[in-house]
Amino acid sequence: MSDVLYQDPLQGEPFGQIPTMNSLGVIPKSISLTDPVMLRHALCLSILIRNCFHVYLCWRQLRLCKRSQEPPFQMLGIMSQATFDSSKDREMRAVELELIRYIFDAILSCLELYCGVFPYLWKLTMKWYPQINDDMWHNLVFMVIFSTYMVVRTMPSVLYDKTVLEPYYGADPEKVHTLVGLLCASAFLIVLVQVALIPITAIFLFIEGKGGWYFVLWIWGFLFVLSIVSLLFFSLFGAPCLGKNTKLSDGNLRKELNRVFSDLEFPSNRVYVVQTFHITNATAYVWGCCCCKRLIVLDNLIYNRGKPAEELHEHEIGLGLKDEQVAAFLAHQLAHWRRYHFFKSFIMVHISLLIYLLLFGTCYRQQALYEAAGFSYEFYPRIVGYWLVYKYVMPLYLTITNWIILYIIRHFEYSADKYTWKLGYSENLKSALLKLFSDNYLFPLVDHSYLMWHRVRPSIMQRLRNLQRLEAGSRVTRLELI
Repeated sequence: MSDVLYQDPLQGEPFGQIPTMNSLGVIPKSISLTDPVMLRHALCLSILIRNCFHVYLCWRQLRLCKRSQEPPFQMLGIMSQATFDSSKDREMRAVELELIRYIFDAILSCLELYCGVFPYLWKLTMKWYPQINDDMWHNLVFMVIFSTYMVVRTMPSVLYDKTVLEPYYGADPEKVHTLVGLLCASAFLIVLVQVALIPITAIFLFIEGKGGWYFVLWIWGFLFVLSIVSLLFFSLFGAPCLGKNTKLSDGNLRKELNRVFSDLEFPSNRVYVVQTFHITNATAYVWGCCCCKRLIVLDNLIYNRGKPAEELHEHEIGLGLKDEQVAAFLAHQLAHWRRYHFFKSFIMVHISLLIYLLLFGTCYRQQALYEAAGFSYEFYPRIVGYWLVYKYVMPLYLTITNWIILYIIRHFEYSADKYTWKLGYSENLKSALLKLFSDNYLFPLVDHSYLMWHRVRPSIMQRLRNLQRLEAGSRVTRLELI
């Protein structure tokens, strides 16, 4: 049986053999990152340090939950002891599951490098399609197998949640999925992931093939243009994926909002209400400039969804905000728009992405990286480099930049609250925050260190204390702003 010819992805030189796995020892030949064995140890060490750090943060949040025995005084009359205990159990289960995922991820990540999992998947790809001499096709097939493996990789944490956490925290059997249902959902997820990733993979491989050493700039440009087009589409046509868009009708709510629109100079004819069905997070979105401004209000933000009680399900009655609370909440959202927070976040994320891609492009072509993963010198798929760089090389950069981005976004929340307070909506905003909290009954306390890496927004307690200090004329400490 003759071996098929195919090309090395980077050098374009023909080879005529099935790829073999590169067996590496344990002791490096030199103390240098160009040595594959030394690099493998360094990559695994970076994963262990990063995941242990996040395990520590999760432990801090779990410790806070265990020490908290009753609702904070700000929640008196809003959250009962039973509701507090229920929300604490949900929070502890979610954080413990997150902690377990970091542990499993650290173990599996090290095993993948030391046991040569990725070279085995590449060898399997070549064995399944030995008669096809097409590098693009081999990379796409590898992505199909790789994405399937990534879904299977999550099974240990899913089984742990189902067999350990669910019984321990006494989950409601009517609200949890059966194990068979989870396995069926995982099979569906495999198909869904492949449908989404295969076209994106083909586009990235095409850009890389045409872009040469500067392909990362082309990828960044592609993502930048795609995000601009998406924002333009949402500004012109809204978000049809969320539900049916209708213009805000006349009534008491519009009268309350007219003052807000006047204060923040937003056109009242660009306000739309979206009829939601499965979205539980009651909120509103605003973006755009010039003639492309749009304010989208999810109908579950409005009291009783703006409908008579007889048209609602029993559990929907009483949910949402009163008109004056909606006005204060939208004033906060429009303050973000007025102070260009969305634009600043957009620029900040794309600058961070550009730096990431430049670092990625530098590391992506280091052949020692592929050898450290177990690939032979000659044969390795281009697409696996995306994962190797993201998973093993960039954790330090992502840990730092995530902290910076989350810090700035949380600062934007405080800034918008201050702007809303200056306009005179402070009391209604506080009542709106408490009402939204009472509708969802989330755990109100968050460890400060855990919040800095795991929460996009400040906790409701932090925002309430910030508004109270603004009303009292005192300054917020820098630590709390962090």
